[in-house]
Amino acid sequence: MRRMIEEWEETRERLSLLRDIIRGRARVVFVVKHVMFPRKVREYYTYDKLLWELPPEQRDLVVHVLQQIATSKFVDPKILEQYPWIRYFLWVFVAYYGKLPCKHMAYTVKLTPVTLHFFRGLRITYYVLRWSTARDAKADPYLGRTRTVDFYITFFRYKYDDDFINALEVCEEGTGDWNDSVPIARNDLRAPEYTVPLRRVVLQPHWVKWAFAKIMGKPETFTTIGHCSCYAILERTSKTLQELRVGYRRLYGTRPRHRIKEILYRSGLRI
Repeated sequence: MRRMIEEWEETRERLSLLRDIIRGRARVVFVVKHVMFPRKVREYYTYDKLLWELPPEQRDLVVHVLQQIATSKFVDPKILEQYPWIRYFLWVFVAYYGKLPCKHMAYTVKLTPVTLHFFRGLRITYYVLRWSTARDAKADPYLGRTRTVDFYITFFRYKYDDDFINALEVCEEGTGDWNDSVPIARNDLRAPEYTVPLRRVVLQPHWVKWAFAKIMGKPETFTTIGHCSCYAILERTSKTLQELRVGYRRLYGTRPRHRIKEILYRSGLRI
């Protein structure tokens, strides 16, 4: 009888340990966050409405400055000194003067219903500006990726998890028509993968998020990555777009995968 009690106590102890192990393995290892109401969309709508309701003289001045930046990468400093309130529109509509995460070194102007009204008929090169944290861009150790990704996406693994990643993708040329075809994502061979009309990119910018998540091989990050929607340059030739059309090899990546890591490691900048 005593032996049976000892065996039962030993079995109960083993079951308790097994229960603790199972509970530990059943813990949540990743959480999918959801952003239901993007703040940037509301902000762009507010400034777009404010631009349209300005007096005609002031509105034409703002449009002239935006067109000057998108065409010649230049803005007259005398205009900014005389009308300093124009800076507020530059912070919102121009990627170069914008704030993170919708900031980029390119002189591109955001396309909205109001700006498209004034730019329609010009030669426009479309861009899409997406952003995410490095944590969301890296391959998940549990889920992995669902497809082969662009060569340069593989370099995101060297960034810290909280770093912001801005991805400005050149699309195609058009004239500002709502039915212009806009490739919003390219595959690992730099060929257009998802193409939608311009009206969807401007009025339904969640398509940009969806395509970016799919092209990274992580569709589950659709609700966590961000977007700044469609940008454009006017009456200028995009060098990257011309290289894509002729199939320039440099765009596919010609350097070794680990060169960035080796340079930083050998120079003592990374352990």
